[in-house]
Amino acid sequence: MSETQSSYPFASARVKALETKLITKEKISRLAEAKDFETALRQLAEFGYGQPASDFEAMIQNELSQADALLAELSPSDVFTRIIRIERDYYNLKVIIKRLMRELSLDGVPLVSGNISVDTLRRAISENNYFDLPENMKNALMYIDKQFAVAADPSVIGVALDRAYAKEIRDLTAQMKDPLVTRYFQAYFDISNIIAMMRVRAAGAPKETFDRAFLKGGTIEKRTLLDAFDVPDEGILAAAGKGGYAAILQDAFDDYLKTGSLYSLEKRRDDYLLSLLKAQRHDMFGIGPLFGYYVAKQREAAAVRLVMTAKQGGIDMDVVGKRLKELYQ
Repeated sequence: MSETQSSYPFASARVKALETKLITKEKISRLAEAKDFETALRQLAEFGYGQPASDFEAMIQNELSQADALLAELSPSDVFTRIIRIERDYYNLKVIIKRLMRELSLDGVPLVSGNISVDTLRRAISENNYFDLPENMKNALMYIDKQFAVAADPSVIGVALDRAYAKEIRDLTAQMKDPLVTRYFQAYFDISNIIAMMRVRAAGAPKETFDRAFLKGGTIEKRTLLDAFDVPDEGILAAAGKGGYAAILQDAFDDYLKTGSLYSLEKRRDDYLLSLLKAQRHDMFGIGPLFGYYVAKQREAAAVRLVMTAKQGGIDMDVVGKRLKELYQ
C-alpha cells in the first residue's frame, strides 16, 4: 500500500465517493413496497447491491465483505482495523461453542472471519487447544473450561467472552490513542452497562448477576451502577446515568417506564454512537469518515435483511415499518 493510499485524506475522499452508492431511504421504501419477494430481489439487483449473488443473504455478505476489504485497504491504522474486526471474532466464537455443545453442524452458518479465521476458531474449540489464540481470548476459554468442570452453566460463556472482548478493546484503543475511537467505545460500554443492569433488575435476578456481567471500558464506575441497582425505577436513570448519559437516554428511558421494553434504550445507544461518528464525517484528517461509512454499511445491511426477510416470509410490512424507519432516520 502506498503512503498516499494509507492517508486519512485519501480514505476520506474514497469514502465520500462511496457514500453516494449507499442504499437510500427512498430505495429501501421501494423494496418495502414491492409486490412480492421476487420483485424486491430483482430491485435489489437493479440497485447493484451485493452482485453477483443468487440470494439476498449472499448479496448482504458480499456487501459486508467488500466493506471489510475497503477497511483493510484504506485504514491508515492497522490497530483500527483490528478493533473493528474483533467483534466478529467473539461473535463467531460464541456461535461455534454453542453449536458444538449442542452437536450441531456449522455447515451453512454464515460466519465471516474477523482477525482470526473461522477454521482456526473451530479447530481451537474442537481440540481444546487455545494457545494460538490471543491472550485475552485464550484466558477466557480456559476460564470457561474450569467453570464447566464444576457445573455446565451456559451463561458463563457469554459473560467470559464479553469480558475478554472488552479487555481487548481497552488494550487496542489505548494503543491507538484516537479520541473519537476511545470516546465511541467508552460510550458503548457505559450505555451497555446501564442497559445490562436494568435487564438484570427486570428479570428479578440478584445484584451479583450484574456484578459478573459488568464490562470495563466505560467511564461509569461499577460501584455507581451497583448502588443504582437498588433505586426505584423512576430514579434509576438519574442514579446510573452519570457523565451526561441521563440526558442522552431520557426519552428512551421514559419509553421503558411505559412499556417495560429495553429496545428503545438499545436503539438510543446505537443512535448516539452513530451521532458521534456523524459529527466527524467531514474530518479529512481523522478516522471519522471511514469509521462512519463502515457503520453505515452495517445499518444498510440490517435494513436490507429486515425488508427481504419480511418479504420472503410474507410478513406485512406495516409490522416492520417502525423498525425500518428507525434504521434510516
